[in-house]
Amino acid sequence: MISTGPLKAAAALIVLGLFGLQPVAAQEEDAAPVELPNLEETIEQAVNWLVANQHDDGGWGSHHTARPIEVFCTPPGSHKAFRVATSALCVVALEDSPFKTAASRKAASRGIDYLLVAHDVKRMSGLEHYSVWAFGYGMQALGRWLRDHPNDARKEQIQDACNRLVVKLKRYQTLDGGWGYLSMSGLKTYQPSDTSMCFTTAAILVGVDRARQAGIAVPDKLVKRGVEQVRRSETPQGSFVYGEYLKYVPRAGINQPKGSACRTPCCQYAVGLFGHEYSLDDKRKGLQALLVDHIRFQKCGSRRPIPHESWYSISGYFYLFGMAYAGYLLDEMPDEDRARFSKPLFDAVMYCWQPDGSFWDYPLYSYHKPYGTAFALITLSRVRL
Repeated sequence: MISTGPLKAAAALIVLGLFGLQPVAAQEEDAAPVELPNLEETIEQAVNWLVANQHDDGGWGSHHTARPIEVFCTPPGSHKAFRVATSALCVVALEDSPFKTAASRKAASRGIDYLLVAHDVKRMSGLEHYSVWAFGYGMQALGRWLRDHPNDARKEQIQDACNRLVVKLKRYQTLDGGWGYLSMSGLKTYQPSDTSMCFTTAAILVGVDRARQAGIAVPDKLVKRGVEQVRRSETPQGSFVYGEYLKYVPRAGINQPKGSACRTPCCQYAVGLFGHEYSLDDKRKGLQALLVDHIRFQKCGSRRPIPHESWYSISGYFYLFGMAYAGYLLDEMPDEDRARFSKPLFDAVMYCWQPDGSFWDYPLYSYHKPYGTAFALITLSRVRL
């Protein structure tokens, strides 16, 4: 999606409009300071916001927008993909949360009902296959639910849905072994020929892991190719090349540590689930880069309406995604690391907090608050202050 090499044509299709909100941290100097809630209050607010903003059919988010123009997303297929992916993330977040109510449990279960009906989305065109996000996050939510609720009356339906998603992932696995959401080559082949994105592949591998934990059979070859694509993306600096198409320009800004900071924890975490564990030192370096050394560049990219317009080609939608996987990574590290990184991780997430209890990092129709709040809740559920 950045205007480099073969992406110039696709980037010309991506046009975004104006939006009115500003990050809490970007207030005018003479404005009255906003008192931020503490960790427990923030989690409770986020849960309540998700419960209050669930649709009647059990999903979250929509194509509706208050802005005159939006990111390239052709209806109906691409919007169905966005909505399924967003809804799956909300289910995962509600399940992760340490704060649960009868209403939040019911909302998560209703979210599963929605996914059982809507999970089998189709790509909109040979160019757009945002559907892979729906498959990856759908599998994560359904697999997680099946693992944690083995006696659910919908067990067979959930298993069937997961098995269907495995078939879809195999069909949409790019020839280079990973998964991407736009075909940049222009070939528009039945099986995407170009190009995978390391962080898309990594996010899908996390979903595959959750499904496997629930007993869903996933072909070893599919997993192996995905893991190899992510590992092949790593540079000697410890960053990860954005997409396979950029492997010959590893020094491009988006591939450098500052541009990769929000992708690095996700990639490290995902391949670690499949026997390629990174050292503690590597994980610490990744979290240090994201949360301390280069956090200012990540903040500069958030809320910007045009993808990749910030320094190092950072996009706003990198931000809360990166924090969520930093939370996953931190969750499995020693107590000393959790003590070291929890506060900067909390502060980073709160940069996107809204007074209504929601979070967002990028204007995207009406998906941005649900997915942003879900990513934030996933993160905050792993913070220990």
